[in-house]
Amino acid sequence: MDTSTLPPNALASPVLPGGLSDAQLVRAWLDVKSAAGLGLRPSTRSQYELEAQRLLWYAHALGRPLATWQVTHANDYLIFLRDPPAHAVSDGRVRRGSAAWRPLRGPLSEASRRQSAVIVGGLFDWLVRVGALRTNPFASVPRLRAASGPGSQRRFLELEQVAAVFEAIDARPAPTQWGQLRKARDRLLLALLLQTGLRASEVAALTWADFEHHPGRSRAFWTVRIRQANGGNDQLVPCDNAMTELARFRRLIGLPPTPCATDTAAVIPAIAGGRLRAAPPAESAELQRMLCRPLRTRQGIYAIVRAAFDEAAESLERAHLSVDAAKLRTASTHWLRHTHATHLLRAGVPVTEVQRALRHRDINTTRRYTHETLEDIAHALAGKIPGAA
Repeated sequence: MDTSTLPPNALASPVLPGGLSDAQLVRAWLDVKSAAGLGLRPSTRSQYELEAQRLLWYAHALGRPLATWQVTHANDYLIFLRDPPAHAVSDGRVRRGSAAWRPLRGPLSEASRRQSAVIVGGLFDWLVRVGALRTNPFASVPRLRAASGPGSQRRFLELEQVAAVFEAIDARPAPTQWGQLRKARDRLLLALLLQTGLRASEVAALTWADFEHHPGRSRAFWTVRIRQANGGNDQLVPCDNAMTELARFRRLIGLPPTPCATDTAAVIPAIAGGRLRAAPPAESAELQRMLCRPLRTRQGIYAIVRAAFDEAAESLERAHLSVDAAKLRTASTHWLRHTHATHLLRAGVPVTEVQRALRHRDINTTRRYTHETLEDIAHALAGKIPGAA
């Protein structure tokens, strides 16, 4: 190939076919990352696809192929994510792949922009490794160096803040059966995230067959099966603490309190509005049929959790508890996993057992939640070494 005709940052890759479009390069990257089911989990791939499609939309809108990008273009893209123009924003109801699709629902937070930079930077890294590009324009984007060590994880909720979230859900007016179902569904979702420490993508993937009852040495207990966790083997997570909320929801839709693999309703069902929800179905079987479509995306789960957090924050603000309200307005779905770990450790559960419950490979990851241990060390050291008066 005549390299003199290539864009400034482009190379003739020795391992990729010549003449690939940006979309084809992105598809090749995603396929390699997925590695025939051995790499990215489906939920993670979905996030990678979203970030890639945002990048492609922006590059196409500006007429700027990826092989022409320099550091200034990478910086311009991150500014775009922080302050998108109106024509790049939609309400999210248009499916990806449609000509009317837009990449954003509003400005991205700092954390989301960093995540975008990491993912698209990974795409450019791969293009450099396979010899399709000379350099990665995102290589100069500063990476956030998070604090580590005991007590460094601060993104969790106090129990009073958690209680405010459940109280906010209970306070919603629900004059119809569908309103009551939505409240029970949302309580169940919050309980599963909080009481099991599952990730949002793991809750979204649950089926009734994943709930398993075990006899145990001293008493029976329940677990949920996380299938191919992190691309590896299935893992079992105890879920006894969430079973009361789960039984409450199941009774409401006419099911027995304990899960059965043949149940047709979804664990966390999508509940639409409109005329179809104006009146309840006559029979439980019909209701369960109408609730068979699961809420399968992290974005859908995030929307439910964020709405509950905002409702609780508004209630706390009315009670002049502005600090608690501000924390809830900052919190995300993943904070419930951090909250799960923090309060297990505060209750005296050994750090090794919390590590197993959260499925952390490195126990130092779990030790970031040991806030009281850090406080105890601080008190133990205070005043023990003489200093200047």
